Amino acid sequence: MMSQVGFAPRGGELKHALPELWSQNVGDYVTALTVSADGTLVAVGTGRGEVWAFDVASGTLAFRVVAHREGVLSASFAPRGRLLATAGQDGEARLFDLSGSLIAALTGGSAWVEHVAWAPDGQHLVTTAGRVARVWTPDGRAVLETAPQESTITGAAWNRKGDTLALACYGGVHLIDPFKGSQVRGLAWRGSLISLSWSPNNAVIACATQESAVHFWRLATGKDSEISGFVSKPRALAWDHESKLLATGGDAVVSVWSFQGKGPEGKPPKLLTGHQALCTALAFHPKKPRLASGADDTGILIWQPSSSDKPVAFAFLEETVTALQWAHGGQVLVAADAAGTVRAWREPNPSLAT
Repeated sequence: MMSQVGFAPRGGELKHALPELWSQNVGDYVTALTVSADGTLVAVGTGRGEVWAFDVASGTLAFRVVAHREGVLSASFAPRGRLLATAGQDGEARLFDLSGSLIAALTGGSAWVEHVAWAPDGQHLVTTAGRVARVWTPDGRAVLETAPQESTITGAAWNRKGDTLALACYGGVHLIDPFKGSQVRGLAWRGSLISLSWSPNNAVIACATQESAVHFWRLATGKDSEISGFVSKPRALAWDHESKLLATGGDAVVSVWSFQGKGPEGKPPKLLTGHQALCTALAFHPKKPRLASGADDTGILIWQPSSSDKPVAFAFLEETVTALQWAHGGQVLVAADAAGTVRAWREPNPSLAT
């Protein structure tokens, strides 16, 4: 267990601990975390292929299944309806109902299925395995298989309308018609992209790179730019609900970049200092200008970056924070770690200050 240092409630340091609701342990590294559309269930996937689902309010176990023969790599509840999609190292994606019953197995081929992402209306699901993406219906019927991309697909996301699919790989981002398979547009970049995050207003696509930077494109103009200077690969990226702010990891310091006006070019980010080790997870509140961050130091911090560079509340897990997400419309924060801890806290009081 890593030592919990740096912002524990001592002396003049942070005084506001997040109010804990419950804590569970699934006995293995948590590789994925997702919250149901109604905010009542949280499901986590593990390195040995299990999926555990808990009631968000009480922590009561809803179901536990062996989803994959090897590790779970991704998990996502449908935005509408009552389905959970998982992806695994065994070369399959799987669909479960909310009781944990298997609905369909979606073959990914010989490669790991690394990503699953639902269209906004929940009527289609994309999975990626190696250089190929496939689109499925909620009953497990395949409707599209893309041509192989230049390299392994490292990120996949739908636009808000659900009529365009973005795929990241070495050489850039490809915007695909998810029903015809044809490329709508290409966003070229000579380098290796390792993640993809599409802003909620569909205006910007941001990708972390193998070169410890964040490359982004403004879709209206096609103009691209880059944010650099990170000490490591900034795998954690998060947009606020208004698409005004992009938070990035890549360091113990969390950087928050403003995309208002002309955007971040030539302007320094707001630097949020509090973690003692690399930031590993980020999630903006779905309705408020609040940001949750988790790190290798086992700590979770809550920030209000539009008004302050100081954290307003804190919590701890037992090991490296591997995932976190807001639930119940932002009333609950759920997080998990490398030791298998899954923990939930109530949202901090709006009047908290350091």
